[in-house]
Amino acid sequence: MNPGNATSRPLAIVFASLAFAAVSSGSLAAAEPAKQLAKQIDQLAQPYIDSETVVGMSIGVLYGDKTLVRGYGKLSQDDPRKPDGKTIYEIGSITKTFTGLLLADAVAKGDVSLTTPVQDLLPDGVSLKAYDDESPIELVHLATHASGLPRLPGNFAPADGNNPYADYDDQRLADFLRSYQPTKNPGEAIAYSNLGAGLLGNVLAAHEKETYESLLAARITKPLGMHDTGIALKEELKNRLAPPHVDGGAPGHTWNIDALAGAGAIRSDVNDMLKYARAYLHPPKGRLGEAIETAWKIHQQPIEAKDFAMGLGWHVARDGETRWHTGQTGGYHSSIYINRKLNVAVVVLTNTATSETDALAEQIVRMLAGVNEKPREFAQYVKVSPENMQRYAGKFQLAPGAVFTVSVEGDKLMVGLSGQPTFRVYPHSDTEWKYTVVEATLTFQVDDEGKCDAVELFQNGVRQMAKRIE
Repeated sequence: MNPGNATSRPLAIVFASLAFAAVSSGSLAAAEPAKQLAKQIDQLAQPYIDSETVVGMSIGVLYGDKTLVRGYGKLSQDDPRKPDGKTIYEIGSITKTFTGLLLADAVAKGDVSLTTPVQDLLPDGVSLKAYDDESPIELVHLATHASGLPRLPGNFAPADGNNPYADYDDQRLADFLRSYQPTKNPGEAIAYSNLGAGLLGNVLAAHEKETYESLLAARITKPLGMHDTGIALKEELKNRLAPPHVDGGAPGHTWNIDALAGAGAIRSDVNDMLKYARAYLHPPKGRLGEAIETAWKIHQQPIEAKDFAMGLGWHVARDGETRWHTGQTGGYHSSIYINRKLNVAVVVLTNTATSETDALAEQIVRMLAGVNEKPREFAQYVKVSPENMQRYAGKFQLAPGAVFTVSVEGDKLMVGLSGQPTFRVYPHSDTEWKYTVVEATLTFQVDDEGKCDAVELFQNGVRQMAKRIE
C-alpha cells in the first residue's frame, strides 16, 4: 500500500510492480527432503539478513502435502529473538485479495453480482457519478483496478504521515465520492487503486450491516481456522506483533486504517497465511470453496503491455498460472505466490518496509519449480564513519513544505522528506548517498572546513538543491 500519489511529490517513493518470469512445470520439489529444501531456502534468505536489507523475516512454503516454515534475523535491535511462524506482521495490500474473496462470497451467497453497480450499495445521500450514464462503476471494477478511480481520494490529507490512513473515515470518503467526476469509463484502463479496494470492502461490510473486520472473520478467517488474523489485535497477539522498521532498519510505524480497511488493514502470521494459501490450492467444499474458485478466475485481461491480468484482488503472473500479491505499510512488507499447477505456495513476511524481498519470494517459487537459484549478491558500499555522517544531520528545505530531515542512527544515515517515511541512504562516496527504494541520489555540499550547508537531490534527470535550515 502506498500512502500517497508518489509522483506528485519532489521525492517519488514508488514501489515497483514486479515482472514474474514463467516457471517450468517439469519438476516439482514435493519429493525434496525437508532438510535439503530448508537449506536451499536458508541460502537464498540469509543475504537479506547479512546485508541488513531486512531486520526480521518469516518464510512459509507449501509444496505438495508438505509445509516448511523458517525464521531469520531478529525482531529488533533490542530484541534478538528470531521470528517464526507465529510472529505477526502487517500484510498491507495482500488484504485486497481477502476483499476480493469477500466479494466472491457475497456473489455465492446471492447478495450481489459482480456487475452490481457500486451506487446500489452506497448509503442514502452518497453518490458515485459515472463518466456516462450507461457505464456505472461495478463491484468487479473495484476488485480488478479497472474502475477509473484514482489511487487515493483527492481529500486524502493525513494529519500524521506515519499513520496516514488513520483519520480517513466514512465521512471523508462520502465527501469525496459526492464530489468526484470520473474522467473515463470503467474498464478502459487498469490503474492500481487503494481507494477502489478500500471502497469495495467498505460497501460490502455496510451492505451486511457489519464492520469490515467482523465480515472478514465471519466469512473467511474463522471458517479457515485463521485465528491469528485480524485488524485490531487482542493482547496476546499484540505481544507477537513484530516491531516495525523502515528500509535500512530504523524504527517504523504501524498503520491503522479506517474507511479504507479493505485495501490494507489486515495483520497475520505465516502459519495463518499458509492456511489461506492452502485453501486456494485446494478449495474447501461449500460456499467458501465456490467463492475461492470465483476469486481465482481471471476477470480482467491486460489492457496495456504493462498490465497483469486480474482475478478478484489477485494479480495473475505472466505464466498465466501464478496468483500473487505484495503489500507494504509503514514498517512491514509481504509477498504471497500461489501456483496450482505446481501445487506450491510461498509466503514471505518481514518487519521492514522494503520491496526487496519480493525477489526472494520469486526465487523460492522458481526453485520449487526445479530452477537452480543462486543467492542474491547485494551491493557493497564504502565505509563512512558516524562522525563524518554527523555533519549531515539536520534539516534541509527543498521547497515550501518539503524538508529533508537527516539523522544518524548508529552506523546508518536516515533521510525523511515531509509527508513521507524515513529511509536509509547508502554511501557511494563520502558525500554521495543513494536510495535503494527509488532511483535518487543525495549529494551533500561540504566546504573546505567540512561544514555542510546544502544537499542536492538528483532524480529523474532533474537536480534540486535543498538549503540547510537547521
